[in-house]
Amino acid sequence: MIFQQIRSATSIISYANKRFLIDPMLARQGTYPAVPYTVSTGKGNPDCELSCPIEDLFDIDAVIVTHMHFDHFDEVAAKLLPKHLPLFCQSDKDAAQLNEFGFKDVRILDTNGIKFHDITLFKTPCDHGASDAVTSFFYEKLEIEKEACGVVFKANKEKTFYLAGDTIYYRGVSETISKYTPEIVAVNAAGAQYPLGHALIMNQYDVLVLMRSFPKIEVIATHVEGVSHATVNRSLLRDFARENKLTKLYIPDDGQTISF
Repeated sequence: MIFQQIRSATSIISYANKRFLIDPMLARQGTYPAVPYTVSTGKGNPDCELSCPIEDLFDIDAVIVTHMHFDHFDEVAAKLLPKHLPLFCQSDKDAAQLNEFGFKDVRILDTNGIKFHDITLFKTPCDHGASDAVTSFFYEKLEIEKEACGVVFKANKEKTFYLAGDTIYYRGVSETISKYTPEIVAVNAAGAQYPLGHALIMNQYDVLVLMRSFPKIEVIATHVEGVSHATVNRSLLRDFARENKLTKLYIPDDGQTISF
């Protein structure tokens, strides 16, 4: 397996001889405004440029969209991604929206698994802040999707890989790890908050608890920078990892590739 960090939650995963583009946010830096009611890096969204030309991201076999928030699938991705590519999403609702964008081969992930060539993809649960009454209130008020999903990848002669998605560390994550026993886990670890003080995804302490609870797993920290409402950056997380001896934590720079 090969993991290439692109920007924020966007990555390319090479697994069992297939390449998956994950959560494409493809706009130029500052195209979208900062997320309101929370911290801000002051650079808008995305808060940095892509690490490669957009066309380099289209040499892929499929796309996975874990949910429809702008930093996981944006209007530039909707416009520029080749419409024939197989595109996996979490629900009928998301599939209908993707079909409206003109994608011809939209497939819905399932907890029982869905095959793609020699790979089985399993939909896994997330808590993207929806269990928090305050965050849930704002989701509903602004008519923003509450749901997100993760994905487990399984194939013969490959390590099992768990893309945790936009989630805090909670029982659903630990139960997924116990059920599928992945050797590698990618966590979204920007510590994003919405509104201020209310967690949307993992921060350094979520990562610490996950790694202390499952010490044999190799962990990739993605979605660490790139959005306005991040509270964790790479420098902070690397210092934290060193202080807490998290030797199996990988924190790739944008454009960096890690082979397992």
